[in-house]
Amino acid sequence: MRPSTRSAALVLAALLGATACGSGEDSGGGGPVTIRFDWWGNPDRAAVTEKAIDEFERRNTDIKVETSYAEFNAYFQKLATQIAGGNAPDVLQMDYRYVREYADRNVLAELDNGPAKVDTGGITRQLLSGGSVGGKLYAIPPTQNTQMFTWDPAQWTQAGATAPKDGWTWSDLRTAAQKVSDATGGKVRGLSDFGGIEDWFEVWLRQQGKTLYTDDGKLGYGAAEVARWWELSNGLRKAGAATPAEVTAKLDGSLANDPVAQKVASSGFGYSSGFTAQTFELFGREMKVGSFPTDGGKLGQYAKPAMMFSIAARSEHKEAGAKLINFLINDPEAGKILGMSRGLPANQQVREQVGGTLQGPPVVTFEYEKAVGPNLEPAPPPPPKGAGEVKAAFQRTYDDVIFERGSIQDNANKFIDAAKAAISP
Repeated sequence: MRPSTRSAALVLAALLGATACGSGEDSGGGGPVTIRFDWWGNPDRAAVTEKAIDEFERRNTDIKVETSYAEFNAYFQKLATQIAGGNAPDVLQMDYRYVREYADRNVLAELDNGPAKVDTGGITRQLLSGGSVGGKLYAIPPTQNTQMFTWDPAQWTQAGATAPKDGWTWSDLRTAAQKVSDATGGKVRGLSDFGGIEDWFEVWLRQQGKTLYTDDGKLGYGAAEVARWWELSNGLRKAGAATPAEVTAKLDGSLANDPVAQKVASSGFGYSSGFTAQTFELFGREMKVGSFPTDGGKLGQYAKPAMMFSIAARSEHKEAGAKLINFLINDPEAGKILGMSRGLPANQQVREQVGGTLQGPPVVTFEYEKAVGPNLEPAPPPPPKGAGEVKAAFQRTYDDVIFERGSIQDNANKFIDAAKAAISP
């Protein structure tokens, strides 16, 4: 699944500004309770999640779980509306980029203290740091993932393109992508244009020894780095190696607008959690995965919470919500059912168990994460309030670049001004 917050961040910022959430208490009635659990994902993830929920309800007959899911952007638009209206789900899937913003607005319950406490003994502190704000835990990663490059090996072989390998460079990527585009007469581009996705810019930044944000919540880069990145990606587009502007502008995190899934591109960047049991079926072909290219030997990738689970501060059933999260993260049977549907299990014991039961596409990413694991860095702390709007502005401004509305440098300057404004106190 390709990350995109083109509109979700705007809705989030507008609606959370009007939100004032207090801490609800468990009803304590002793009878059956109903909790709501919302997440983002695809039908493949939904199927196994529902199966896991069935097992949870079988063991906890006093708890009924109502579920709902959507694509990434639609999910956060709906969630922001629910929170602003005081109608948030009890248990919600949270993204690393929004943890601090929601926590600072008292939307999320503490998960390491009080009625919403969850057992995190099987998860490394490095991974848990991605859900901690001010020393308190507000979101727990059920899985971890990392960034990866995905390509169509059959098409690359047919085009005579050299397959990615450890230590390959950005120049190697350009050469390979160009060969695929040329071999298909431009009908299939060698690469999905990556320039507007802040996640991939972050990896490149870390390869340069920089970060998205400093420890005190400021930008860790300037317009010069943004311009260099966009010159790299836009150069690929102008050469015909990457997808054209009209295709790139539709990127929204859905498979319907993913150039690789729609077979108008043969490769692209993504996250390992995006490889589920039906991935090859959904993509219509088998794919291979590998690490990012790099020019300096520094990989730039890190062990990132694939997604997180949180409990709404206003939930009246925090204990029931904590039971559900604890089951989904730590129970061996839940691990067996969920497999790699949300990424590599964060619980070390469950991870080892799941690894021996995988089949199909999840095996590909499981083996990839094992191979790349020693080179991954710890996850940085959650980004500052406004980071979601920065991410959206990055993609929005790149649209101006690819449609040639102003120079790259002018657009880079414009973006930096917008980013600083978004995260300013």
